[in-house]
Amino acid sequence: MSDVGVEPPRHGGDPRTLSAVAAGLPMIDLATGVNPWAWPVPPPPAECYQRLPYPCADLLRAAATYYGVAEDVILATAGSQPVIQLLPTIFAPGRVLMADVAYEEHRYRWSRAGHHIHHFSDYSREYIAKRILREQIQYLVIISPNNPTGDVVTEADVRYWRSLLPSDGVVVIDQAFADAMPTSDLSVLAAEPGIVLLRSIGKFFGLPGLRLGFVIASPNVLATLDERIGPWAVCGSAQWLGRQALQDRRWQNATKIRLENAAARQGVLLTERFEFCFQKLIVTPLFITMVLPLASAERLQARCYAQGLSVRVYRCGENTAYMRWGLASDQAILAERLAAISLADLAA
Repeated sequence: MSDVGVEPPRHGGDPRTLSAVAAGLPMIDLATGVNPWAWPVPPPPAECYQRLPYPCADLLRAAATYYGVAEDVILATAGSQPVIQLLPTIFAPGRVLMADVAYEEHRYRWSRAGHHIHHFSDYSREYIAKRILREQIQYLVIISPNNPTGDVVTEADVRYWRSLLPSDGVVVIDQAFADAMPTSDLSVLAAEPGIVLLRSIGKFFGLPGLRLGFVIASPNVLATLDERIGPWAVCGSAQWLGRQALQDRRWQNATKIRLENAAARQGVLLTERFEFCFQKLIVTPLFITMVLPLASAERLQARCYAQGLSVRVYRCGENTAYMRWGLASDQAILAERLAAISLADLAA
């Protein structure tokens, strides 16, 4: 059903929502799933601020090379968020299928645009296909890798689901976390009719404040989005820095290895401390998710806050939760704070 009128989502990492911590403990933000070892940002030239930021051909060329697509099927935007807000408004109201636990802005924005939302919790190809046919779905929104569940879909999955949608149907795939997981990259689907890919600089490059992202879609969809977004949407410094970051292959390759190794180590650390209270641990290069009873998750979250650890809890049904942990830049400090958490009653 449409959720018009519901409260906007509350996002992890918002300092206005964080509880008080013990004296002398600065809060470590593990709520957002952003690379804690950001690409080293050099000072942009002054001219970035002295002229209007028209679209930069060099940035689009660098992005097209990085994602392996043609330049005419990619559009630079101020992060993924403006596109998530605008996409639902360029399509006629219809029935949308999306994951029940995922980035909440998708559900909120499609609902606000008058679409009727249907949810799934099973990412398998046949299950989603059955739902498309049974509910006569027109628009499918997929997050891959999904945050916080870690689910990933394949090129074959997407093509199959797209074939089941009506001729004017659309599959939107949010790939904000794909850079750190090369096998999840779906850029091969670029410009195929009825497929829209969203990419972001924020997560992998550790630069969420840069506000730079890209839409990969057919030229007609990009033209519509570009007109809705309006001129000068991406600031000059973001365009200049984004081009440098996208071309820095040495840093990208080293960072993929660093994230994978750090996630594996942090997964071991969390398992050693909390294995008795979680049912499943999902390890991805940019975040780690515990599946555990909701009551235990809420108690553990409160105890983490008291030790200066901001973590995110997603409700899944009435009694189950996903607790997402971003990577800690200093795992020795993380281990110290975990050791200070009381474990009493967490498994109740």
